[in-house]
Amino acid sequence: MIAATLACALSASATARAAASDASVGAGEGPSPEYATGEDGHRFRVRFDPATRVRLGVGEAMSVGSPSGEAALGLAPELTAGVEIETLRARGAGRDRVVWQTDHRVVSGWLHPLGQGPRAIPAFDATLYGVTVLRHDESPSIVLPSSPPVGIPFPFDIGFETEVGRVRASDRFPLDRVSGAQVPELQIGVLRGALLFDPWRSGDAGRSVEIGLGARYDLDVFGAPTLAHARLVHRVAPMTAASLRWRYRTDDGLFSFDARGDVVPHWTSEGVWRVAALGSLRIERIVLAIDDQPLTLVLDGGWRLRPATSETERAQDVRVTLGVALDLWSR
Repeated sequence: MIAATLACALSASATARAAASDASVGAGEGPSPEYATGEDGHRFRVRFDPATRVRLGVGEAMSVGSPSGEAALGLAPELTAGVEIETLRARGAGRDRVVWQTDHRVVSGWLHPLGQGPRAIPAFDATLYGVTVLRHDESPSIVLPSSPPVGIPFPFDIGFETEVGRVRASDRFPLDRVSGAQVPELQIGVLRGALLFDPWRSGDAGRSVEIGLGARYDLDVFGAPTLAHARLVHRVAPMTAASLRWRYRTDDGLFSFDARGDVVPHWTSEGVWRVAALGSLRIERIVLAIDDQPLTLVLDGGWRLRPATSETERAQDVRVTLGVALDLWSR
């Protein structure tokens, strides 16, 4: 995963340079506020853009699962990697100002390379591509095309998000209803998309409250003892997937906070409705910079509720990771 990430980083460098240029829209003339100059004349970075980076990280993860099987609590080293690119584009001024914020995520995720549990299967969570787009309008409205047209104030910024190719494997598997044995499982998020509404309307990068409603298609792959003779469960949420996300970032980029929750009622190929749920929390604090490349302390957590199937019990797991990450800038 790390090798693929670095390859994508090389191909994305030109886009990242454009992102840096877009992010400076409205900064004005004169010396860049991203840098300061010491008494000895040395110039160094004091403001950071934690949303445009090539990230490599390492940490220690604690995981808890239920049903517990043979291992209720596990500790494992964790590797993280990914490419993130943020662009900001603004036009107009005053009440006519409109800002588009776009956040790309390419080949990103985490991996427990040593594996946990009785089968020593490495746990991982990797996403091929995801994008979030928000549009901020200083004068949002709904226009009725009457004669004459009528404008009604609209209290939200709007946007959308899309994710393609997310694959997840836990270090603990759900239990078979009959034998009680752990059943190997792979969760594939084939495609999801949602409309976003932001009542905060901050207009600032990295600061939003996103209420999402959308559709998704997921595929669960079960097999015992291997995936050679897999059983598939298709899960389709027809505009029933709801989400709430809160993002906050300081002006200097030294601190960021990202919390999200999803509730997903969906129809399965077994002919019944089920409900899945997910939660995540990520807190980052830049503690120092090496040659202007920030070293970040990261607290990352996730929770999943995996619904039962006709052959397996309902399962849930919690993962909490404390680690450090080096953000390599591709500008």
